[in-house]
Amino acid sequence: LVKAGKPVDSTVANLLKYLEKGDAIIDGGNEWYENTERRQKDVLEKGILYLGMGVSGGEEGARKGPSMMPGGSKEVYDSVAYILTKCAAQVSDSGPCVTYIGK
Repeated sequence: LVKAGKPVDSTVANLLKYLEKGDAIIDGGNEWYENTERRQKDVLEKGILYLGMGVSGGEEGARKGPSMMPGGSKEVYDSVAYILTKCAAQVSDSGPCVTYIGK
């Protein structure tokens, strides 16, 4: 786990050394949305895609699946949505607790 804020910026900078154009970063932390939008813009200039995704659920989420709130690159979301829907908590009357909510 990486603490929100500057440690995430450092981690992203380190990851960029190993990524190629078209690769994606999925940030599963609960970060301030403006930081996520800034990071998305910064890495996109290098050809890297970025999906920020808040994850919620605590102990119940660990046992039954979390609620996930992805935003950022729709292209990345579309490519991993099938995984996220299987990992997410499942609600009998409304399905998986995940949907694309960002821009």
